[in-house]
Amino acid sequence: DWNSEPNADIAESSHLWIDTNYGRASMRVLVTGFRSKESTGNASEVLVTSLMDDLPAGLARYSENIRFSIVQDDTETIKAELSGLLERICPNYCVFVGQAPGRNSVCLENFATNYRVIGAALKTGEAPPGDMIETSGPAAYAATLPDLTGMVRQLKTAGIPAAVSYSCGNNLCNQLLYLGLHRASEFSLPMKCGFVHIPALPEQVILQWPQHPFMPLQMTRKSIEIILNHLLMTSLFP
Repeated sequence: DWNSEPNADIAESSHLWIDTNYGRASMRVLVTGFRSKESTGNASEVLVTSLMDDLPAGLARYSENIRFSIVQDDTETIKAELSGLLERICPNYCVFVGQAPGRNSVCLENFATNYRVIGAALKTGEAPPGDMIETSGPAAYAATLPDLTGMVRQLKTAGIPAAVSYSCGNNLCNQLLYLGLHRASEFSLPMKCGFVHIPALPEQVILQWPQHPFMPLQMTRKSIEIILNHLLMTSLFP
């Protein structure tokens, strides 16, 4: 599912290589969405597939720096799938994307907690069952993408509703962010991770969530373009 292979001559452990096209050091950014289990689709899969198939003109000069992947919506397999992606791509940055029906803005998550929900509540009013994501891990990690407030400011300047969020939930979105941050910490990797929640698409609201806010695909595309430009510009031209 990822859009281009890294140069075979690149040492996979380096996380930094020389881009011969530009004659300067370059970074790798991994952008993921979730494959949908529902007939109405998943906004993150639609967004990331769109970016993969039609990279915005504003990111064209970074086409060799960005990798895209759609991961399975499965709490039991996500750790192995993420590990495989990170071993192959060795990204400097991971920008995980997921949908958040009910939210009315692009949300940049600030924390991931060491807890996952693994089923539905047995009785009305009871908390659903869950367990720790990593039994040896800390209770939470702070996201490590730099300058979240700066990204939010740029998104708002572009007319895109945006906010820093302090709750990534306890489902697969939170699990993916926690696993990325835990891997970076456990292996002392120079890899920074963050999560972007996007609202539902208009077509999802029509079919499934008629009372929910939505955001058109073109706006979510623009939001990821702004976020990636911010990351790459500050990395390549600090």
